[in-house]
Amino acid sequence: IELDDVHDVIGFRIILEDVASCYQALGVVHANFKPVPGRIKDLIALPKPNGYQSLHTTVIGPRGKRVEIQIRTKEMDEVAESGIAAHWIYKQGGGGRSSKDSNQFAWLRQLVDDVVQQSDPKEVLQSVKEDLFAKEVLVFSPTSELYPLARGSSVLDFAYKVHSDLGGHCTGAKVNGRIASIRYLLQNGDVVHIMTSKTQTPKREWLKHVRTSKAKSRIRAWLKRHQKENSVIMGKKQIEEGLEKYSKGDDAGKKEYQRKLDHLLTTFKLRDENHLFTALGYGQVSLKNVMTEIFGSAAITTVNNDRSDSATRNDRDSQVLKNKSQSVLSDLPSSNSNGIVVGRERNILLSFCRNCSPLRGDNIKGVITKGKGIKVHRTGCKYLSESDDTLVVDVTWDKSVKNVNLRPVQLQVICSDSPGVLADMSRAITSLGMNIGNVSVKKIKNGRGLARFEVMLGNLDELDKLIVQLGQEEGVISVSRR
Repeated sequence: IELDDVHDVIGFRIILEDVASCYQALGVVHANFKPVPGRIKDLIALPKPNGYQSLHTTVIGPRGKRVEIQIRTKEMDEVAESGIAAHWIYKQGGGGRSSKDSNQFAWLRQLVDDVVQQSDPKEVLQSVKEDLFAKEVLVFSPTSELYPLARGSSVLDFAYKVHSDLGGHCTGAKVNGRIASIRYLLQNGDVVHIMTSKTQTPKREWLKHVRTSKAKSRIRAWLKRHQKENSVIMGKKQIEEGLEKYSKGDDAGKKEYQRKLDHLLTTFKLRDENHLFTALGYGQVSLKNVMTEIFGSAAITTVNNDRSDSATRNDRDSQVLKNKSQSVLSDLPSSNSNGIVVGRERNILLSFCRNCSPLRGDNIKGVITKGKGIKVHRTGCKYLSESDDTLVVDVTWDKSVKNVNLRPVQLQVICSDSPGVLADMSRAITSLGMNIGNVSVKKIKNGRGLARFEVMLGNLDELDKLIVQLGQEEGVISVSRR
């Protein structure tokens, strides 16, 4: 930057006894020198989060030079020069902290709390830098409370600033009386009313729409906790199904599992049973290996062979029954194959969002559209959050419909970039009787590959089975739904 472009080379600081004198001094300055538009800041009425207060103005001084003037009280100057902590220590002799001091320390407590939520040192450093040096935008709650946020903050940032629970259930906002999505970037003076839903939960894509360290840390913490809970449930379900499949008696398998639990934990280097469930849920340990440790490889092979012979017989029998029942089924009235109920109505013109591709069992909402009836979205879909609130309607899955149309679901698999991995994944999908609509593969860094599968599925149970099956394949690092 050129020296000629620096407008505040000359500066004066005026220190006074009280706030009223500060405003009087500002009036005197403006009465004698012409102020520069847009260069007047009242940081006494609207202090920074770190406690800094002052009146700032820039005026045209002698010879046309710009002069910056700062006006504040002695107490404000002490905070500006020495910091909040030094100011508080100085005041200890005068009776301890006041309510004003407590408000100033609330900013420090909030900063420390945000840092505690982070596990990565780089994230810690970034969060501190953002909170200390970010330029601000000042917005109001519906009750006229003032909230300073980093410039570039969204509706979600504001919601998390007010309260973590409010942020976690945020579906959008009314900004200055108009509906706005969670991605809306706040402007100075905005009045923000957060809208919530009990069924709303944080989504990973929210991280793209938040600016502040508090919002980022709260979203990441919830996702990590929720993902672990889901993996424990999934792993426990796998164990129960495996014991039922390979045990000879009703309780024999459970007793054998409990007897060998310590051996399993030692073998797979796990701390406790919950960590075993988690490892199974994440696909870090395969169910086949666990069952082999419990029942032995010979028993597992025998059961699998018996089940294979039985499955062949069942396929023949089911085909005969299917042929016999085909004529009967053709005479029945057709049902709502989409399996969606809008209010109490079933035969409604519907379409499904291609971006989120809802599956039976997903939490869903409908949006009234022109010409396409009601479009069904998953509750976390970005297009739903951007829709006009007045067009959103409640929709549910019709429990009376047994057979629904298969829906395309996008899966993203990170795997090792080695020969045969794609073929193994494709076989794993087709072994479950599922059709692959589309597949694409590309190389990414660190010797890994990224595979995207479009698979036709009927419900969330099928999706869970597919994720587990793919997670057990050698070379597969992670599986997620897009």
